[in-house]
Amino acid sequence: MEAVNQISVIEAAMAIVFRGGWVLAPIFILGWFGWFLMIERYGYYFMLRGGNINGLGGFWRTLKKNGEEAAFKKLERRRYGYFYALASDVRRYRDQGPVAVRNAMEETRHRISVSLSRSLRTISTCAAIAPMLGLLGTVSGMVHTFETIQLFGFGNPVLLADGISEALLTTQAGLLVAFPLMLAYNFLSGRVENVEKLAWSEALKYESYVFSADEENNETDESAPSHPGVSETNDGIHSENSEVK
Repeated sequence: MEAVNQISVIEAAMAIVFRGGWVLAPIFILGWFGWFLMIERYGYYFMLRGGNINGLGGFWRTLKKNGEEAAFKKLERRRYGYFYALASDVRRYRDQGPVAVRNAMEETRHRISVSLSRSLRTISTCAAIAPMLGLLGTVSGMVHTFETIQLFGFGNPVLLADGISEALLTTQAGLLVAFPLMLAYNFLSGRVENVEKLAWSEALKYESYVFSADEENNETDESAPSHPGVSETNDGIHSENSEVK
């Protein structure tokens, strides 16, 4: 029974495609392609966000309490997060100075942004083309209708309905593809922008934390006496000389 129902659904879908004319086929393919890219981009977005963006409070608490190694072990559970990539650049190039760290962070930021925007532009293009194809199908259906009128006149409404249905089906299909795709695109674009801003600001915060900690360590090393035994010996020698005098 289920197999029969599936065959009936497929037959109904194919009947709609044939009634809509040749334009309905590219609209159908364009819709599937756009939604395939959209689902893939949502997966990439959740991978970039991971547990790193929402769980950064735990990262900072672990960093201040247990140190960098423990904090990064927590981040390594989601190795493909946006913040993890930027923070890894800070750790990798910290010995080369702030300029090297910032250049590496900018390169990672640009690479991820390009990877994101490439598919988003394609999705936006699919959403924009779908209504145009629907309009093309409308024009094609009306041309078909006028050709039928020219050949058979107004005496056969069944033949007229064929061309009119072709025009309306393609318009409807184009709008049904474009509207949900554009809404999902706008929602995803806003979410991606929020993730980028938050990851970048937190990475800058971590960068300043790292270099401020390094400066404090350097100041502590410089303020400590390098040879305390020698200074004490010199003090003893000076005191003995003063007593002899």
